[in-house]
Amino acid sequence: MSVAIVRSHDCDLDDVLSRSPEARTLPNATQLLRRWYRVSEEIWFGMHDDRIACICGLWPPSLISNRAYLWLLTTDLVEQHKFLFIRYSQRMIEDALKRYDKIIGHVEVGNDAGRKWLRWLGANIEPPANGFSKFTIRRR
Repeated sequence: MSVAIVRSHDCDLDDVLSRSPEARTLPNATQLLRRWYRVSEEIWFGMHDDRIACICGLWPPSLISNRAYLWLLTTDLVEQHKFLFIRYSQRMIEDALKRYDKIIGHVEVGNDAGRKWLRWLGANIEPPANGFSKFTIRRR
């Protein structure tokens, strides 16, 4: 078994979307992912045995911004290897916080796994509004 976090912009998005539980429930998932993928400064793939387990990226609102928007799309492989996913995610966020003072984003109200993941990463999750909660991860 091999596990890795790889920085890249080369991926079969349709394959990842077809294996993602979130993509099946989120309206316009394909359009959202393609947009985030296109505008992100950094993209990481969580790999398990040469298969993409997840894709996440950072999207700074401007070139001189001290914050970035974090997005994530997981596949069925993440649930099978969630503790490895959390450990590697923590390393990725530590690295990102060397460049940004804070990482922000939104998490869907019913996404319990996403909320747990964000808490493991040290996120402050705000009360929900319109079906989503804002979150912030700050540099320590």
